[in-house]
Order: sequence, then C-alpha cells, then structure tokens
Amino acid sequence: MGMRLIRVLHTLCRINSGGVEQRRLLLARGLSKDKYENLVICQDTAGILPELLRAEGWKIIEIGTAPHILSPSWHNRAWQIAKDFKPDLIHGAVIEGVALANSIGMRCPGAPVISEETSDPVNRSWRGNLLMRAMCLRSKVVIGVSPAVGEYLRSTAKVPKRKVRVINNAVSSAPAVSDDEIAKQRSKFGFSRADFVIGSVGRVVDEDKRFSDLIRGVALLHANGFTNAKLIIIGDGPDRVNLERLAQECGLKDHVVFAGYQGEARRLYPLMDVFALASAHEAFGLVLAEAMMAGVPVVATRVGGIPHVLDQGNAGRLVPPFEPDAMADEIGKLIQDADTRLKLGDAGRKYAETHFSAERYCREIDELYTSLIQ
Repeated sequence: MGMRLIRVLHTLCRINSGGVEQRRLLLARGLSKDKYENLVICQDTAGILPELLRAEGWKIIEIGTAPHILSPSWHNRAWQIAKDFKPDLIHGAVIEGVALANSIGMRCPGAPVISEETSDPVNRSWRGNLLMRAMCLRSKVVIGVSPAVGEYLRSTAKVPKRKVRVINNAVSSAPAVSDDEIAKQRSKFGFSRADFVIGSVGRVVDEDKRFSDLIRGVALLHANGFTNAKLIIIGDGPDRVNLERLAQECGLKDHVVFAGYQGEARRLYPLMDVFALASAHEAFGLVLAEAMMAGVPVVATRVGGIPHVLDQGNAGRLVPPFEPDAMADEIGKLIQDADTRLKLGDAGRKYAETHFSAERYCREIDELYTSLIQ
C-alpha cells in the first residue's frame, strides 16, 4: 500500500483570473500528484481557471461572500469543510484567505498554517496592519511574494521576523507563437507594419494601474514626432469608459486600442515592441514577468516589488510613478534604438527564466510544505 497523500487546504478570496489563482494553477501542474491532495475553499468562482484547477485534480468548494472578514457564520462554514477534509497543512492567501486559514488553524492544532501576503499594501491603515498581524498569530510561516512585501510584513505589519519568508512570484514559460499568428493579431487590432506597439495588461482600475499615464505618455510621444506610436490595453474594468474618453480628448482615438479581457493574454505579448506598466503600487507585477518571458523589453514604474522584478533596472527600464513625461522619454529612447530594445528584451527574458520560473516556484513551495509537516 502506498503512502497517504499529504492533504493541503488552500483558502482564497475567490478564483477568477488573478495572480494568486494563476499561481495555484502553477502548483496544480507542478506539484506531485503522488504526494499531495488539494482542496480549495473560496467565496466564489468565475471564468476558466476553476475548471483548469479541477482538471488537475483539485477540489473547489465555494462558501459564499462574507458579510465581513470576521463573520462567525462564514468561518463556521469553512470549518465544517476543513473538519471533514482533515488537512495536514493549511495555506491561505489574500486577506480573506489568510483570515480563514488562521481561524481554521486555531481549531485544527495539528496542521501548520501558511499565510501569504500578495498585495503591496501602501495604503493600508494602522488598523489593517494590526489586523494582518493578529490574523497571522496561528501562522508558522508568512510568505511575502517579493522582497518589498517581505519588508512590509517585518517592518510595518510587525510580523515576527522568524515567520517571514520571501518566495518570489512566478509565471509559466512563454507560449510558442508563430510569426503568422503575430501578423494576424497585429492585423486584428489594426496595427500596420510601421506602427510601434506599446502594450500593457491589467484590470482597468486607473487608481491602481494608471493607464491614464500611458495614454498621456503616448500623446507626448506624438507631440515629439513619434506619430507611429500606438498603445494596446489588454484587460477590462470600471474605468474603461473614462480612459476611452481621455484617449479621444488627447487626439488618440485611432492610436489607443482597448482590447478588453483576453483569456490567453500571454499570446499577445509578441505583437508588442515594448511593454509598459505605469502602476501606482504593485506587490510584484506578474505581467512584467510574463512580458519578460516573451522577450519583450519593459518600461515600468519604480514602485513596490517592480525594481526587484526588473533587477534594479538591469532587466528593464524604471521610471518614477505618476510621470507620463518620464515614461514617454524612456519609451522614445527605445523607439529610436532597436539594438537596445533587443538587448533589453534578452536580458529580461534571461532574468525571468532564472528567477521567476514555475519550476523554481513549485520547488520552493514543495520544500516549504515538506519542512512544515516533517
């Protein structure tokens, strides 16, 4: 008879298309199915990711949206599921998932708890920081997804240093995309061979992602004579209408493409000449690692975990946040220098393959899980 599988209970806010869920899919595909049995408790699900996880043998149970994060009835629903599952290990991510993981852990003393901070909580109040520290009392390990997040956990949230572990985010290898597919995609979005395509990906919430700074940056590029510069924004969200209006006001109606949500956005990176991210804050920036994996040169703001992802500017260009002119200036230099674009794209690809691969991530998580249950 074989050894019993190690039961891992994952607690999340929801399963949709976010970076946390993408990393769980990496684990589903990369961790040994002969070693682990995985169950996810979450509020709700949407999109294709839940089915991809289930196809890898993961079970998912929805418990509904919590009226508030400390709701007793919500925690009791999760506990009833956990009690039947009898986890050997509990891994919670996002603040709702962290709350569930630690409350279950209080009633399941034999199972080590891992909490995972996945955001760049620059605007979190002192009450929020106190709540984060309190929720992690039952945690054996608290993961930060970048060095910047690890520093937040130690210095601001005051999580004991012995608990904090930095495990960098990761992305899958870039898919193979043929020249013919790239040409078809450029044609689909109305890009000519002469156009210089600047791409960005993310949920269209301008307070966070600052797509407005990219639009203003493209307007500055046009004013400086780079009239072939075009911008494609991949993603959807509540601020799309306002951004479309801004593009029109800037005279860029035919130069900014709103592609909406794309189920396989990674296949669109190769049509870009430069990838740009103007975020106001970012714990890591998974889309940067995806673009780097595809060999696309990157320009991004110097916030949160981004400098680490871009190797302090060696694997991509860094600019100050909230400064469209600085973004435009850096992109303008790359428009004029194809050789530098090629070298920067190659440096980014090599750095991402070394530091942000799915294989490295799954190995580190496997080592952590194993060390906690021995």
